[in-house]
Amino acid sequence: PEAAAPDAARSSGDTAFFGAKLSIKGKVTGSGNLIVMGKLEGEVDLAGELVVAPTAVLNGEIRAVTLAVSGNVTGTLTAREKIHLEKSAVVSGRMATPRISMVDGATFNGEIEMKKPADDPPSKRSDKK
Repeated sequence: PEAAAPDAARSSGDTAFFGAKLSIKGKVTGSGNLIVMGKLEGEVDLAGELVVAPTAVLNGEIRAVTLAVSGNVTGTLTAREKIHLEKSAVVSGRMATPRISMVDGATFNGEIEMKKPADDPPSKRSDKK
C-alpha cells in the first residue's frame, strides 16, 4: 500500500502527497498541488490547490489558489479563488477568499473576509472577447 502514493503522485501531474504518518515544521512553497494527510506546522504558500484530508492537522499561515478542507486547521487561510469546507472540517482562525462554501456539519470559529480578486476587476472582464 505504501508504494501507491508515488504512483498516484506521478499520475496526478504536479500533485504531491504528504502522508498521514508525517509531521513537518517549517515552510512549504511551490507551484503544484498538495494533499496533506499528516501534521504540518508553519507556512504553506502554493500556486495550486491545497487539500487538507480528514486525518490532517495544520497550524499556521496557509495560502493557495484553492483550499479544500476536511481536516483540522488553526491559523490564517487565504485562497485566491475559493475555500471549501467539508463536513469533517474543523477550522479556527481567519479565512480570506472571494468565494467560500461549507457543507452542513463543518465547524468554523473565527473571521471571514470576502473580496473580489484585485487582479481581475469586473470592468476589465467584460472588455475581453
